[in-house]
Amino acid sequence: MVDSHTTSNYDFLFRRPSAVVLSGYEDAILSMGAAMIPTEFTAAAKRCLHFTLPSMSTGAALLLDTENNELAYFEENDKVKHLPKMGVVWDAVRQRMLEVRRSPVPDDDPIRTIMPNLVQNSGQVFVVAPVVDNQHQCKVLALLLAVCDEPTEGNYERLRLMERNTLVAAKRVLAHLNSEIEKKRIGNMLTVCGELIDLDIVSLSVKVLKHIMEVSNAKACTLFVYEDVTQELVAYTYNGVPLDKEIRKPVASCIYGECFTTGEIINVNNVPQDMRFNPRMDNIRDYEPTHLLCIPVKDRGTQGTQSVIGVLVVCDKKNDRPFTKHDEEGLLYSLYFCSSMLNNTLVYQRELALKKQNEVLLQVAKNLFTSLDNIVSLLRGIMNAASSLTNAERCSLFLLDKSRTNLVATVFNGDVLKERTLTIKVGQGIAGYVAKTGKTVNITDAQKHPQFFSEVDKTTGFYTKHILCFPIMDNNGVVVGVAELCNKVNGKFFTKYDEELARTFSAYCGISIYHSKLYEAVMASQGRSSLATELMLYHMKIRPDELERAAKSSLPPVASFHKDMCKLTFSPLDIKNSADEIAVMSMMNEMDLISKFQLHSDILARFVLMVKRGYRDPPYHNWMHAFSVAHFLYALYCCSNKLSCLDDLEVLALFVSCLCHDIDHRGTNNAFQVCSNSVLASLYSSEGSVMERHHLAQTLCILNSPGCNIFESLSDSDYRRTISMIQDNILDTDIASHLKKLKNIKQMANDGYNRSNPEHHKLLCSLIMTSCDLASSCKTWESNKASSDLIYQEFFSQGDLEKALGVTPSEMMDRDRAFIPEQQLQFLDNIAGPVYQLLSRLLPESAEAYYTLVENREKWDVLKKAGKKGFGDPAE
Repeated sequence: MVDSHTTSNYDFLFRRPSAVVLSGYEDAILSMGAAMIPTEFTAAAKRCLHFTLPSMSTGAALLLDTENNELAYFEENDKVKHLPKMGVVWDAVRQRMLEVRRSPVPDDDPIRTIMPNLVQNSGQVFVVAPVVDNQHQCKVLALLLAVCDEPTEGNYERLRLMERNTLVAAKRVLAHLNSEIEKKRIGNMLTVCGELIDLDIVSLSVKVLKHIMEVSNAKACTLFVYEDVTQELVAYTYNGVPLDKEIRKPVASCIYGECFTTGEIINVNNVPQDMRFNPRMDNIRDYEPTHLLCIPVKDRGTQGTQSVIGVLVVCDKKNDRPFTKHDEEGLLYSLYFCSSMLNNTLVYQRELALKKQNEVLLQVAKNLFTSLDNIVSLLRGIMNAASSLTNAERCSLFLLDKSRTNLVATVFNGDVLKERTLTIKVGQGIAGYVAKTGKTVNITDAQKHPQFFSEVDKTTGFYTKHILCFPIMDNNGVVVGVAELCNKVNGKFFTKYDEELARTFSAYCGISIYHSKLYEAVMASQGRSSLATELMLYHMKIRPDELERAAKSSLPPVASFHKDMCKLTFSPLDIKNSADEIAVMSMMNEMDLISKFQLHSDILARFVLMVKRGYRDPPYHNWMHAFSVAHFLYALYCCSNKLSCLDDLEVLALFVSCLCHDIDHRGTNNAFQVCSNSVLASLYSSEGSVMERHHLAQTLCILNSPGCNIFESLSDSDYRRTISMIQDNILDTDIASHLKKLKNIKQMANDGYNRSNPEHHKLLCSLIMTSCDLASSCKTWESNKASSDLIYQEFFSQGDLEKALGVTPSEMMDRDRAFIPEQQLQFLDNIAGPVYQLLSRLLPESAEAYYTLVENREKWDVLKKAGKKGFGDPAE
């Protein structure tokens, strides 16, 4: 210390000695006020003590160390000596009061670590002056220490003044120091945050722990993150180094779990004496800590909410001092920045796992529709995917045999068993138990489980530790097999999350088995259908000479078959059977359909002959009926200006529909098909119009047969339209369908036909198709009566079949109850009559057909009045 009397900064000629002393004190006060760092402050404060207590032989000034929240002596070499919290000085600090100690300071007092040259001579006192900030919880910011003579009142007054100046200077130094520390801390955190942009949890944990060890000066630390599927805290790194095998601690039974659950900091200053610490559960890598600090890692929610996502564990500071509130605040500050990065990485890892899971499940779903022909290979793929997602060492799949008493290994250890078989009885072992109960079983220690069947391990040489076994069920909830996953890799056991995945794969396996069986059934059905079609085509096979005769011969005029072929009331049943297919092609030729649509003669001939062969031989609904229906359309074409109200494609579709509308008719109606649960009903009953849909299917079958597609010259759009019209036309021959449209047809007749209205075209085609189908009603009386006789032969035959099935037939189907004239009158009045009346209004040239029908009705009425039940002669 330089005495003021020897300082050259003062002018001794103009000042008294007392003024010089005062100027030295003011200079020391100004130096202390200008101090910005702790060493400058302590040096200036010590100078001030010399002027305040001139008799001081030894002195020191201490300042609050904000990093440790303790009073400390800052030396010029940046060494820091902290004031021990005991001894004579600490008593004065604790009481926040000036203390003048007149008795000697003991030789073993801790203050001597800071003031090793402390010598208190006889008559000297030891002054301890705490500098207290009364505005902030009476916190001691600095401490003045001096050994001097007994202070005077002037000394005390000057010491109190110095305390006030020291308080202001200490606040400024601490504020500057805290500002610098905060700048450094923010700079460090910005650097750390830049490094923490990492999507790998292990790599991120390494970076976080390296920063934590630097901040906390700890000997050991680790970072646990919460894994919800296992309800465990998992650490991937220790002391900033990645672990070969992660550390797992159950939340429910460790001190770290308490920190996670409560969300509160746990600071243990004497670990061996703390009952909460269980060395067996809580020691990390055999490290036995003395001081332990557990801090919950909280994610800052978007709406101010915070959820705990992990626990930071810090053990033992390198200086062996306990962890303080300052340490807690510093680590919380670091975690404030790190937690968001950590949570983002955890979310990304979960999303990545979910993406992988979805990709695997998507591939499994894809395989469901691409590998149905090989169920074993498909199931192997599903089980291997399950094994991959659950980290299982081995996967096996057992299916129940037909007797449902044994489980047969289909997939074992991820491979398909071919040469050898592994069989387990139902009820035996874990797999047998699951097959019997249908319950999922998750076993953490297989060898100790009472139902574990160790013979399998003995046979295979595999040691089973963990088992996740789940049932495979069909769509009816019946167990059809059992899947088994063994030994969780990198885990203690299979988790609840694994069980959820198992249920998903169980559903996929069940769907696979169901669809595979369905596929097998479909393929078998398709095979039978293909065989039946092949057989049908074989029996419908046309002889070459027959095809050549129909295709090569020139088409004669239609009139050559009969002079009245153009009349609506003519019945074509008189034409010889051997010439009817030629007559069909001649009618198409004169309707200009062959040339307009480039119908090749060979293809057309083959098509017509195939259609003819497609008809069975019931009394009425046979080929000649189809020929008669097509003839009526031809006659209508002739008398109604070539059906100019329709376009050419509609006329073509109508003619083909007339030929094909009753292909493969079995002589029974739709109601009988449904009543008898026939094959046709099983195919078409859900859509209605069973027989008509079958006729349509047969038509398309012939069109798709080799060499029979008469529409091959049409454009794609015309082809689709023609097929659509044929479908509508054939379905419209169902009287139920006709009756649904009758109201709209009547409205069209009342409003007048509009050729530019597409809906009118559809309605007119429907009416023409129905009129062609019912054409026997408007033939001459003899022809009408002959056709009716054939119809009732079919009806009565169906009635006999219904009786055999135990069903009471309707009156017109019952040969014992039928009153034919009355039923014919009902048919003509309610069905046929309105059809031809509407036709005559829309196509006036067709009125002859309606008049003939009226004449036939009169004859049926005569028979009814005469009480004739059958086909009598009205003239009798």
